[in-house]
Amino acid sequence: MRVLLFLCLLLVSFATAKQQFSELQYRNAFTNWMIQNQRHYASEEFAARYNIFKANMDYVQEWNSKGSETVLGLNTFADITNQEFRSIYLGTPFDGSSIINTETEKIFAAPAASIDWRTKGAVTPIKNQQQCGGCWSFSTTGSTEGATAIAKGNLPSLSEQNLIDCSGSYGNNGCNGGLMTLAFEYIINNKGIDTESSYPYTAKDGKTCKYNPANIGATLSSYSNVTSGSEPSLESAANIGPVSVAIDASHNSFQLYSSGIYYEPACSTTSLDHGVLVVGYASGSGSGSGSGSGSGSGLAVEGASSGNYWIVKNSWGTSWGIEGYILMSKDRNNNCGIATMASFPKV
Repeated sequence: MRVLLFLCLLLVSFATAKQQFSELQYRNAFTNWMIQNQRHYASEEFAARYNIFKANMDYVQEWNSKGSETVLGLNTFADITNQEFRSIYLGTPFDGSSIINTETEKIFAAPAASIDWRTKGAVTPIKNQQQCGGCWSFSTTGSTEGATAIAKGNLPSLSEQNLIDCSGSYGNNGCNGGLMTLAFEYIINNKGIDTESSYPYTAKDGKTCKYNPANIGATLSSYSNVTSGSEPSLESAANIGPVSVAIDASHNSFQLYSSGIYYEPACSTTSLDHGVLVVGYASGSGSGSGSGSGSGSGLAVEGASSGNYWIVKNSWGTSWGIEGYILMSKDRNNNCGIATMASFPKV
């Protein structure tokens, strides 16, 4: 009954919205989208999802018509509201203003003009957290995988499920959210984390911890925090390896991101709800439409307009963003809080 009431309310709210396309255009777009994304709905849900899709289609059209460097599209999240998106895929917002301003190690006095750890064999393929708020575990494994590859020459794929099931005593809450620093502490004290193949991902909280020391894929000795809010410090850290960061991903523009350099004026620098991985940075000189100019760094420039950007690996599969990545504005007042809560592990 509650589900049906929710769907009815959605129908009422979207029925009053201004439409930008003909009904035939909406219907054709939705039909093609359903086929592409393999969506099937019960009859009572179809009308609600269709109206949500139409509203998102209008939002994308309106945003893109303004010539923004950020290009939106009807991606895998086009049939859900922003409220649903935040509830399912993001964690409870963390107040980044309470972070102690820890000084980052000044290892690189003059960081490289650009860097992309994907081209150096330090980044595993895009993963998918599915309908589990375990983004923090993917960010943690990503930076740990990178640090291991850089230090030892082999790139392991590590178990997010190990962290979801076993780091609760450190303050993490599985599919309901967690922090990368707490996960680092678990790996350090546990003397390792299992491989993904030995402890596969289930997209749900496990009832028991199934960690097996015989299946360790990596160990850590410590971790460092980046100076909170300092993009130059984050740049220095990114020269060491991939960096775990928390961001404000709560906006419709992030939900429906497709290509280009992401900049959201309404983003918070302190209310952070999503863990991702900075795998490099560069300057774009290509087209915001996603054509790119190609400079030998692959996805680093694909979809980039002019401007500085962070290359960010997400955990929502390859059908979101630029094959699973997003290019986030760099040196623009810490947009979306990308440098507010950044940290990296040491092997």
